[in-house]
Amino acid sequence: MPTLKSPAPAPSAPERALTLQMELTAILARGKGVDRLLRGWHQHTGEGVAVFDRLGTPLGRSDGFTDPDLDVAKSALGTHPPKLGESLAIDIEGEPQAILLTPFAGNATVRGFLARRITGEPVADLAAPALRALLALEYERHWLMDEPARRHRDQQFTRLLELDDDADATALLRAAGAPERTLRGLVVEARDETHAEVLIDDLAAMFSTAFVRHRGRIVECLVAGDPLATLADYGLHVPIGMGTAMAPQHAARSIRQARLALDTSRRLGTPMEYRDGAAHDLLLQIASPEYLEAFAAAALGPIERTKGGDALLETLHLWFLERRSIEATADRMQVHRHTIRNRIQRIAQLTGHDLDSIDTQTELWLALKARGFEPVATASP
Repeated sequence: MPTLKSPAPAPSAPERALTLQMELTAILARGKGVDRLLRGWHQHTGEGVAVFDRLGTPLGRSDGFTDPDLDVAKSALGTHPPKLGESLAIDIEGEPQAILLTPFAGNATVRGFLARRITGEPVADLAAPALRALLALEYERHWLMDEPARRHRDQQFTRLLELDDDADATALLRAAGAPERTLRGLVVEARDETHAEVLIDDLAAMFSTAFVRHRGRIVECLVAGDPLATLADYGLHVPIGMGTAMAPQHAARSIRQARLALDTSRRLGTPMEYRDGAAHDLLLQIASPEYLEAFAAAALGPIERTKGGDALLETLHLWFLERRSIEATADRMQVHRHTIRNRIQRIAQLTGHDLDSIDTQTELWLALKARGFEPVATASP
């Protein structure tokens, strides 16, 4: 008679903690960065975590660590940060010792702080020292680069932006350990050059990017994913421009887009993202209201001042939306196609321009948008 085998005993807490440590180490070894490290911790332990630099500035956090948690931790670090070898337990209303702040160190020097949203999971307590050690190693790798390493990083980035061949760009990115996923250009205008020098180190650490440089006050880098939440936690309130997320070999294009968006961010006082296909909107945001009014008046004035000018402007707008189709515009406006044709001819006479010209079409379309005309979702396919 066959004997029944006893089920294998469940792994003990120390065994599970060791497994977690190996998985976290593998995340950094594969170049996934601190953001993925924190998410991995949250997934395995259920604890929300956040990381701060030694001045108490947030550098990253996982799910499960809320905005109120972040504010509480920042406040505590601003008043009585724990010293090396100590921890600070923070009470939240109805939750004693809800957040635990512990410094992490390199060469016996505090480099930053780890904040944990305590759940009482034994594995988390056992593996927390390993998490702090990994954080210290990862941030020191970025913050404590010597001058030759910084110059090399700058040269690699500059070379990438100058490459025209996709294969060469891809090879350079792979050699630098860049992720095999989309990258986004990020351009920041620092307060001064000293601030820029601090930013290149912090951005490199926050986004685990090897591609970051500054030219005077302008800091440029490539990041994976959407950086806005991380930058908001960090407390960056200077002009910020972002390009479109693209395949790594098109990184230079995304940086160019971010530079354009930075111009708008300066004027509007808020981070701006360049969106493919929305260049007209970006141009309109960059221009001053006075300039837009003068431009629209010059382009559309002859139409606006004539009898029936409103109908002509509406026709012109819908004609553009319907890809300059007389028949589709007539169907849209429920008038005869000869009426539309006559109106388009009248617009050409009033403006003195050939409406088949791309330059004329671009000028009139921009002027219409400056006047508040918007695309309509029900345009014909």
